Amino acid sequence: MVGKGMLLLAGFLLPGFLLSEAIKILTTFSLGGSHYLLQDRVSQILQDHGYNVTMLFYGEEFLIPEKNEISYNVISWLPPENHRKDFNNSFDFFVTEGTWSAQLVKHLTLVLMS
Repeated sequence: MVGKGMLLLAGFLLPGFLLSEAIKILTTFSLGGSHYLLQDRVSQILQDHGYNVTMLFYGEEFLIPEKNEISYNVISWLPPENHRKDFNNSFDFFVTEGTWSAQLVKHLTLVLMS
């Protein structure tokens, strides 16, 4: 019984004793623009509070707005070409099916309303 209490106490107190160097956070995003700006702000706040922050970006560098001072690491990673082709094929399929089903519902509604 004492062991469980000590373990619980250590679980609550141990994070306070860890050095800030031991706490590492990886933030990720896959789109540029506003997504980057949001993740940039979150990463800056975490960095200011002493966390070691690394940002992983799935995409092209041109989608990132120019920033003068970045106090954290940014790693850009592009998926392999076959992965991007599979993603594009799946995306095109879902857009086509979504458009087709929306048109079908529209036509069925018109037929039922007549």
